[in-house]
Amino acid sequence: MNLRLKIVVAFLSTVAALSLLVWQRRRFPEPIERALDAVRRWWLRVATRIGHAQTVVILTLVYFTVVAVTAVIARLAGRDFLRLRAPGAWRPRRRTRDTIETLRRQF
Repeated sequence: MNLRLKIVVAFLSTVAALSLLVWQRRRFPEPIERALDAVRRWWLRVATRIGHAQTVVILTLVYFTVVAVTAVIARLAGRDFLRLRAPGAWRPRRRTRDTIETLRRQF
């Protein structure tokens, strides 16, 4: 048998078996519930792992896309967000007259 045919047959027989279990659930609820509970727990574990992997991949792609696009636009526009090329940390300010009120409200 061809490999693709084997995979399709295995998949369809699994779907048929699970469908039969779900259909027979009305006639024999407790044994079917126990059989499907193991499948459900297994699927929840697999789906949780898939979800974590997808989250990591998607958030990584979004982060690097946003950061890269912002960096390219900032570089093209000549922006220096971190002020790395600034002469120093001190910025010149206009000198104001010191009064008692301004000294009390320094911040």
